[in-house]
Amino acid sequence: MRLKHRIAIHFFTQIFVTFIATFFMLVLFLIAGMHLLAKTELISNPKKAIVENLPYSSLFKEDNHIELNETWQDALRENNIWMQIINEDGKVIYEHNTIDSSLKNEYTINDLLRIEETNTLGNYTVETYFEVWEPQPYYFLFGYLEEQQMLLQNWYDTYGDNGRVEGDNENRLEEEINKHKGMLEIYQDGKLINTIGKSIAPKRKPLSIIGSMHVPGNFETKVTVLNDDTENISWVYHELNDTYTERIVLFFSNEELQIIILITLVSLIIPFILSFWNGYRYGKPLLLLINWLKFVEQKQYDTVLHGLEHKKIYRKNGKVKFRYRIYKEVFESFSKLSEKLSLADQERARLEKTREEWMAGISHDLRTPLSSIQGYGHMLESDQYDFSREELQQIGTVIRDKSEYMVDLVNDFSLVFQLKNSAITIQKEQVDINSFIQNAVEKHSHDFTLYRNQITFEPSPISCVAAIDPKWFIRVVDNLLSNAIKHNPPETTIHVKVNCEHDQTIITFTDNGKGIAKEDINKLFNRYYRGTNTTEQTEGEGLGMNIANAIVELHGGKILIDSKVNKGTEISIIL
Repeated sequence: MRLKHRIAIHFFTQIFVTFIATFFMLVLFLIAGMHLLAKTELISNPKKAIVENLPYSSLFKEDNHIELNETWQDALRENNIWMQIINEDGKVIYEHNTIDSSLKNEYTINDLLRIEETNTLGNYTVETYFEVWEPQPYYFLFGYLEEQQMLLQNWYDTYGDNGRVEGDNENRLEEEINKHKGMLEIYQDGKLINTIGKSIAPKRKPLSIIGSMHVPGNFETKVTVLNDDTENISWVYHELNDTYTERIVLFFSNEELQIIILITLVSLIIPFILSFWNGYRYGKPLLLLINWLKFVEQKQYDTVLHGLEHKKIYRKNGKVKFRYRIYKEVFESFSKLSEKLSLADQERARLEKTREEWMAGISHDLRTPLSSIQGYGHMLESDQYDFSREELQQIGTVIRDKSEYMVDLVNDFSLVFQLKNSAITIQKEQVDINSFIQNAVEKHSHDFTLYRNQITFEPSPISCVAAIDPKWFIRVVDNLLSNAIKHNPPETTIHVKVNCEHDQTIITFTDNGKGIAKEDINKLFNRYYRGTNTTEQTEGEGLGMNIANAIVELHGGKILIDSKVNKGTEISIIL
C-alpha cells in the first residue's frame, strides 16, 4: 500500500473514531441535559413538564405493551394527574393514576374532538399530546382537577359583588381564606384595590404574577387567577408553596452529579487518548527521522544503516516494525539515501586520493622536461662552456622536444575538461574507414623509433564507410596505438582490424603484451588513472583513454575492453 493511501486510511480512521466518540458524547450530554431540563421543569411547572416530557420516556413495545419508569409514575401521583394512552382505534391501551371510575376505556371521534376543543373531560382539565415518532400514532390524555380554580370561582360567586368584596362578605371570605392559609389580592383597572387574608407574599410586579402562573415551582407562593372582563377585575389567590425551598436546594441529586462528573471525565480522557495516539503514531517516527538527519549531517551513515537507530525501526528480518509502518517508504528511502551518501563519500575519498596521485604524476611529468630545459638554460647562461654547432643543435632539439611535450600535456588538460563539459562539437562526414585506419597504422609502423614493435592491419573485406569527424577520431586511434606501444614491452605485436557488419563498424586493436588486471579494466577511462600493469615509470598523464572514450561517445559509439594478464589485450571501437 502506498504511503499516501496508508496515511489517508490512518487519518480517516482517526476522524471516524473521533466522530463516533464525539457523537456518543453529544448523545450522552443531550440525554443528561434533557433529563436535567425535564427535572428542572418538573420542579418549576410540574403539569407542563409531565405533558411535554413524559411521552418521550414511554417505552412502546409490541402488542400495544407500554412501560413507564417509576420516576414519571411518582410524578403523576404527586401532582394528582391521571394519564391515558389511546391507540389509533380510540381504545385506551395504557393508563396510570386513573382512580375515577367515570373515565372511559374507549373514546369516539366526537369525544376526542370535544376534548381537543375544550381541554376538558367532565370536571377535569385535560392536556393532550399526539405521538408521531412511533410506527403508529398514539394520543396522550393528561387530566387533573383545578381545585384551587374551583374554590376561587366559588368564593367569587358567593362573596363577590361585581367583583368587589365589602362589609360582612369580606369578613366571611377572610375566614375562608385563613382556613386555607392563603391570601387574596383584587385588582381593578391595573390597581390593587383590596387584600384579604394574612400577607404571605410581598407586593409583586405584574410579570412576577405571570411567572408564578407559568413556573410556580420557582416562587414561594402558587397563584390561581380569576378574571371578570365585564368589570375589568382580577382575583389573584396566593397559597404557600411548601416544596419551594427543598426543591431549589436539591436541584442535582447524587446520581445526576455522578453522571455529569463521568461525562466530563470521559470528555477529557478521549482527547488525551487521541493526542497520545497521534504523538505515538505520527510524532515518534518524525523524531527518529530528525535524529537520522542529524546523523547524516555528521556523516555517521553506519548509525543509520546498521546502528542502534536502524534497530529501533527494523526487525532482524529487515522489515519495518509495525508502529513505524505508516512511514515505511520514508524510512526505506532514507536508508537508501544514506547508503548512497555513504558510497558517494567513499567514492569522493577515493577520487580525492586518485586526484592527489594524478597530480603527483602530472607534477613529475612536467618536472622532467622542465628540469632538462632549466638545466640547458643554466648551461647556456653561465658562459662557462664553449659549445660546438652540433652541440647547440642538440640542445635546441632537446628544448624543443620537451617544450612540445609540455604543450601537448597542457592541450590534453584543456581537452579533457572541454569533453567533460560538452564544449566540443564534431563535424561528421562520410569516411572510408579502411583507408582512414590504414593511414593511421602506417604512420606508426613507419616510425623508425618503433622498429622493435610489429604493427599490422587487416581491412574489412567489404566497403566500410562511417560518419566520423576525422580531426577528432584520429586522436582516438593514435591514443590506442600509443598506449599499446607505451605500456607493453618491445617486440609486442599489435594487430588492427576493421570489420563492417549489420550496420556496425568495429575497429579492433589486439596485442600480445602484458595485459590488464581485471580490477583495473573499469578504471581505464578514469581521468586520473594510469594503471598498474607496469612497474616502470612511463611518460603520459593518464588522460589518453579518457579522451579516446569521450570522443567515441560523441560519435555515438562505445569502447569495449577484454584483457588477460600476460596474454594480451583487445580493445574494440563499435560505431
